[in-house]
Amino acid sequence: MRAPGLLTDFRTSDASLYPGTFVRYNRPVRICHFTSTFFPRVGGVEIVVSNLARCQHEAGHRVTVITPKIRGIDNRVEVPYRVVHYSRPSSKRFLTRQVLLRLLWEHARAPFDVLHCHSAYPHGYVSATFSHLTGVPVIVTPHGPTDIMREERLRRNPKIEARLAKGLRASAGITAISRDIRDEILSVGGIPEEKVRIIPNGVTLAEYEGVAGFDLGFPYILAMGRMVPQKGFDHLIRAFGMVVREEPELRLLFAGEGVYRREYEKQVAALNLQDRIRFLGLVQGPQKISFMKGAEFFVCPSRFEPFGIVVLEAMASGVPVVANRVGGIVDIVEDGVHGKLVDPTSTEELAAAITALHNNPKARRCMGEAAEARSKAYDWNSINEQYLEVYRAGMNLFKGHRPTALGRVLGRRARRHGEESG
Repeated sequence: MRAPGLLTDFRTSDASLYPGTFVRYNRPVRICHFTSTFFPRVGGVEIVVSNLARCQHEAGHRVTVITPKIRGIDNRVEVPYRVVHYSRPSSKRFLTRQVLLRLLWEHARAPFDVLHCHSAYPHGYVSATFSHLTGVPVIVTPHGPTDIMREERLRRNPKIEARLAKGLRASAGITAISRDIRDEILSVGGIPEEKVRIIPNGVTLAEYEGVAGFDLGFPYILAMGRMVPQKGFDHLIRAFGMVVREEPELRLLFAGEGVYRREYEKQVAALNLQDRIRFLGLVQGPQKISFMKGAEFFVCPSRFEPFGIVVLEAMASGVPVVANRVGGIVDIVEDGVHGKLVDPTSTEELAAAITALHNNPKARRCMGEAAEARSKAYDWNSINEQYLEVYRAGMNLFKGHRPTALGRVLGRRARRHGEESG
């Protein structure tokens, strides 16, 4: 049976997405990533933007990341590309106008060839006006869930829904990180299916080479992510309470931080599982990989995952995955091949899957090998090349676009800057 991932879909050529004469750009591309969140905050979107920016910088492109300033902390980050932190708008009423002015200002200072928005709203909406003024093509990547899912608050507001639709329709290209997100994008209406290209998130495979797994002296399974209800850790704690009745030697480790950590610790205490469940806090870098490689398998109990980067990271570590059958996870994990997929509403099914895999070392080994092999298709360098194809297709599509008078002023500055920078 063919794996359910989108290896053919996300390798579709840009020429098929944007028919017509395709212009190749031999010089480096000036790329601006426009995102609502970035380091030092850590999460899925931050990881995606940072890896794309890193790969693009290493490939010789000029990269800028524009993101809001996080109040109350040091926002400085050590990266080789330019990061611009702007103060969040002072008024919701003028939010989009203030952000648009900041975009125009940054484009005037250091012009870019393409604007990559990592949110459908408000970023995609603001960028539609920016693109009209400047002639710069915009690529929109909704990461979900809040900016694109139909059941979320933004999509239930007719005014915001109309703005979101305007931004997506005006864009030069749209990418979706999973089939589930693609379907949500198309549900907006008025968007040709061929305009939406599926490009999954990735993993930096080189980081996993030469890193050994931890031997903690006892068998353990691992769960990782932000301590928030979406991640379903309360669901996993209840399921694990059933598991330890028959498997008292097995331990569950949680890695991550968040506002609900204290609630989960209380839940563990109420179930008298303090000796079986441990909270590690935030784990990053080689230590994170060592915890993954040392685990019998990884568990992802999320109630929803637009993609599931942490699942891909576990697969790259060579361990199988037990996960809820939700969102983008079903694009990555094939049930019975790379791990086990379960009903997200059934605590009993999750507990049974954990128990069964714990008691089957041969299946764990075979699934772990298959999972690691599967992860090879998701290296960030390969994913980045697919985004660059979309960028260049958007630049080709907008080649004859005539900007407004303001845009022409900015365009002259862009050309001068390009000549000065070689």
